Amino acid sequence: MKDKHGTPVPLSKRLDIPPLWLLGTLLVQSLISAILPILRLDMPGGGVVIVVGLGLILWSAVHFHRASTPIHPRRKPTTLITGGPFALSRNPIYLGMAVIAGGWAIRLGAVSAFLCVPLFMAVIQRRFIAGEEFHIERALGDEWRAYTARTRRWL
Repeated sequence: MKDKHGTPVPLSKRLDIPPLWLLGTLLVQSLISAILPILRLDMPGGGVVIVVGLGLILWSAVHFHRASTPIHPRRKPTTLITGGPFALSRNPIYLGMAVIAGGWAIRLGAVSAFLCVPLFMAVIQRRFIAGEEFHIERALGDEWRAYTARTRRWL
């Protein structure tokens, strides 16, 4: 893979993508719930919550496709998407991932697994959202600022 200047992108940079951060979070949740369960809960519905998170991600991906704008977080946006899930959240894909992590914590049944969800959100905010929002503002200006004034980052 090469960047826009034709320079090869290192593997470490190519692997720094949100789905892998989610996978890592799910693995850490599993380990924490096994090693340090803190408090066990018997709560049903984790699978349903995971499906809701996946649905939110797919719904968002459809809007990216319809708008013909890149879904990859490090690509330059061409269009501001404000409809569908983007009317509820500026980051519905990341929100869907956080919902999946919450559903996984429910399935694991350990309170300690829930602690990873806000940590995941903080990492995503720092590693991806901050830069994305900077570049979107530079690309779309007043349209972006008006959107951020009426739409929350997460929910």
